Amino acid sequence: MDHDVVEQAHEIYFNVIVAHGDADDPWSPEQRAELRRALQLLEPLEESGDLGPDGVQLMASLCLELGNDEREEHLLRQGLERYPSAAGLHGDLGAALANLERWPSAVAHLAAVVVLGIDEPDEQWAAACSQLIDTLIECGDHDRAEAIRAWALASAQDDKARAWLEDDGAAEDH
Repeated sequence: MDHDVVEQAHEIYFNVIVAHGDADDPWSPEQRAELRRALQLLEPLEESGDLGPDGVQLMASLCLELGNDEREEHLLRQGLERYPSAAGLHGDLGAALANLERWPSAVAHLAAVVVLGIDEPDEQWAAACSQLIDTLIECGDHDRAEAIRAWALASAQDDKARAWLEDDGAAEDH
């Protein structure tokens, strides 16, 4: 049941995003209603503790889209208590904390994503490394960012993964 409900909520979310188009425009009342409907599908599973990490991640994203970033953070933290090795939850929480400039926690969660994905250094892993590198640069730790970039480039398994790591604005920073 969890999978079907999560799929249904994800489909609603996807359709709203496609219909929305331009990210600069605010959600229409109809789009907000659809996002709330998707969220309401997930709430019973979350309340019963039956929502898996993908569902928690989706629910947190819906909360963020609806302007409730406090609930987003709460859901991600609660999800990590149940699923401590869920890289997606660490990634979303790290990104949320970076947006709030809560650097130590942001770096810790983004680093967790990189460590949890090292067995398969693919494009998704490289994107997580890139996000960690950007966060380190944002908080002023350029040396560590470049060390991680060099390590990640050596670890990446293909050109698509390496592309995430090579074009990270190094020219802009110097």
